[in-house]
Amino acid sequence: MALEVRGIEAGYGDSRVLFGVDLDVPPGRTVGLLGRNGMGKTTLVRAIMGLLPARAGSVRFRGRTLDRAPAHRRARAGIGLVPEGRRIFPNLSARENLIAAARPGPWGLARVFELFPRLAERRDAPGNRLSGGEQQMLAIGRALMTNPELLILDEATEGLAPAVRADIRHCLQRLRAAGHSLLVIDGDVEAMLGLCDDLVILETGRVVWHGRAEALAADRTPLVRHLGV
Repeated sequence: MALEVRGIEAGYGDSRVLFGVDLDVPPGRTVGLLGRNGMGKTTLVRAIMGLLPARAGSVRFRGRTLDRAPAHRRARAGIGLVPEGRRIFPNLSARENLIAAARPGPWGLARVFELFPRLAERRDAPGNRLSGGEQQMLAIGRALMTNPELLILDEATEGLAPAVRADIRHCLQRLRAAGHSLLVIDGDVEAMLGLCDDLVILETGRVVWHGRAEALAADRTPLVRHLGV
C-alpha cells in the first residue's frame, strides 16, 4: 500500500473535525475524496502531511510509520502536495519556482514543460504575473519536481475557467495512465467519476462510503444521500 491512514482524529482547538478516518491509496491508483464543504477533506490532507497534529490514529507510507514525522520529512519520504490556494512564490519566475522544489528523479523541467506547454511559454514570467490557471499548473509542476511517490491535489481546479479545468484534468489523466499514485480532492462529482479508480465520501469527519468509482457511477444513491447530487 502506498498510503495507509487508520483511525485519524484531528481538529482545531477544542473543535474535533475528523472522527476515526480510514483511507488507503494503493500504488498506481487514483483515489478521489468527495464531500460537501466543511466535511473535513482539507483537514485530512493536513493531518496526512503533518501540517496538523493528529490526536489519534496513524499514517503509514510505503510501509513506514510517519506519525511523529514533521511535514518536511513526510515530503522527503515521497508525498507531494498541491495545496488549496496554490501558494507559489509570487516574486520568482515560473522556472525558478520549479527549480526551487527540485529533487533527483525522472521529473525535471523538460518533463514538466512537456506536460504543461503553457508553462514553457511563460517560464520567465513572475508567479504573480501568471493567470490563475497558469499558477495552478505551476503548483502541480512544482509538486512533480519533488519526484513524489504519491501526489495529493487539494481542489486543484477550484475557481478556474472550464477550459482550464479540462486541461488540468487531462494532465491528471495522463499521470494516472502513467501509473502515478494520486489522491484527489475536487468538487466536480462527474469529473471525479471519470478520473478516479476509487472514491471515498466524507461527511462530518467520517467516511460514509468508499469503493470503486464504477460502483458509485452505477448506483448513485450515496451521492444523492451524502452530497445531494
